[in-house]
Amino acid sequence: MRRTVLFGITLVVAAIATGLGFWQLGRLRARRAANRVAIEQRQKPPVRLDTPGNAADPQRRAVLRGSFDEAHEFTLRGRVVMGVPAVQVVTPMHLPGRDSAVLVNRGYVPAPDATDPGTASWTEPGMVEIHGVLLPLPDRGDGAPLVHNGRESWQALDLTAMRARLPFPILPFYLVAEADSDAVEHTTRGTRYPIRASPPPLDEGPHLSYAIQWFGIALAVLAFGIFFVLRSPRPRTIE
Repeated sequence: MRRTVLFGITLVVAAIATGLGFWQLGRLRARRAANRVAIEQRQKPPVRLDTPGNAADPQRRAVLRGSFDEAHEFTLRGRVVMGVPAVQVVTPMHLPGRDSAVLVNRGYVPAPDATDPGTASWTEPGMVEIHGVLLPLPDRGDGAPLVHNGRESWQALDLTAMRARLPFPILPFYLVAEADSDAVEHTTRGTRYPIRASPPPLDEGPHLSYAIQWFGIALAVLAFGIFFVLRSPRPRTIE
């Protein structure tokens, strides 16, 4: 009876592990489909959001021309650039003919504690033209904002929380600014920040390896049940 119960437990565990393996395969298929859509979008000609009537689509390359609202600028803490702690600078940009601003991830600024960049300067005044990739703003309800040395920093971007804190509407997308030749030249000399970031890579993530691990766990548990729980006990020898 005890062996039957133990074998039933191994079957349940094996079934759960198998289900988790198929769940990871489902996530892999969804990610591949999303990557295909993103690649198709990025291959389209850049859209100019400073032109009235043009729509903002996720994963689309875009050109913005407007002015940065540095009074409502903030940073994303806990980042790393070129092996050193850093923050990312996010600044709203106001576009001509639009009521809503666009958040622009302008890139990295080194910070010893990955929170406070100190007295580093990264002003880009006047009308600025920025090229980059549009990404959807995450919306989890809280980006963990805090104020450190008079500068607001966030753990992550969050649409709902940022709309509640900013005094103007923002689009549900943000732009990851790409480096241009001028930015690369000045960054190489070490005289200009931010160091432009890159959009998240369109890879498949860890889902396939996770699925293989779960299937391996299911096989191992099932093998344990067969060979150690159901096997016949050895007869005792009487000397």
